[in-house]
Amino acid sequence: MTDNGDGTPKPFTVPAPADRLVALGSLAPDDFFRITIEGAASVLRDAANPLCLNLFSTAIRMLFEHVMGTLAPDADVEACPWYVPIVGQDKPVRAQRIQYWLQGGLTDGYLEDELGLAPDALRKRLLKAFNGLSKHVHGRADTLVRDPSEQEAEAEATVSAVEELLYAYHDCRTALIEPLVEGLDEGAVDSLLSETIQSIDELASHHTIEEIYTDKTEVAAIGPQMVRYRASGSVSVTLQFGSNGDLRRGDGAELDDSFPFECLFDVPLDDPRDLSQAEVVSGVDTSSWYGDDWNDDGREIDVDLSVVPDVDLGAWLRGDDDDDNRPAF
Repeated sequence: MTDNGDGTPKPFTVPAPADRLVALGSLAPDDFFRITIEGAASVLRDAANPLCLNLFSTAIRMLFEHVMGTLAPDADVEACPWYVPIVGQDKPVRAQRIQYWLQGGLTDGYLEDELGLAPDALRKRLLKAFNGLSKHVHGRADTLVRDPSEQEAEAEATVSAVEELLYAYHDCRTALIEPLVEGLDEGAVDSLLSETIQSIDELASHHTIEEIYTDKTEVAAIGPQMVRYRASGSVSVTLQFGSNGDLRRGDGAELDDSFPFECLFDVPLDDPRDLSQAEVVSGVDTSSWYGDDWNDDGREIDVDLSVVPDVDLGAWLRGDDDDDNRPAF
């Protein structure tokens, strides 16, 4: 705690709602989520605008609808083991969509017993916050809030709900993967060493893997039927041009290099921490070898390791893909 210069401590000041929103940007699961957060924060800073709270509420409602729509497709929600249709409804309701986005097909019991979370109470608070936005989104003369202090109080409650939403999303994934980090690291190394890496093998006559370094492990997705973990890092290699005899005669060459790799582990939800049941695919990106990711015709190649080639992600998440749709590197 800082002081006032005379040794007396300064009181702790809670950041303004706009600053708290901006601080959440790094936790946003996609660009639209982040842009919506930033837009809502920008609106809040325009305190002189009598419609400040209305425009802020509209931005946050867009965020919630993104979570309950784009990020929670009907087919995926309905494929979850916990899903039970609500009488009188022909598609998943909001609470079920939020449930899917937060935890995929993992049951509330698993989150409570294994991860130490309380999802049902959280969903109720989030729905209450979402419903509370309506009177400001559909503003009327008798609902307009002009007083800055009242606007801030309303915004505070809503921002707290957004914080809780994002923290719960990340807490679920952090708690799930925490005991698996070492196993995922070892699994990635085993996968890369167990067979020839075609993308590296194409670069030279021979190659030797010198080191495999995993610098990040994460939950890439929680689907209705399985969890996908991702381990990524770099693989250091020695590329040999020519045969061993060529090297001895001075006609060959060796070159040290390193390339990023990614390894994906698909684990059934029956026991989402049992890596022995994982289907594993791995790949190494050697595009840098060919010259700063540029094509022969001068167009830049956009290499995105987060996307697995030849995979119907919707089918994978629902667990109804066949062997022909498995990831292929």
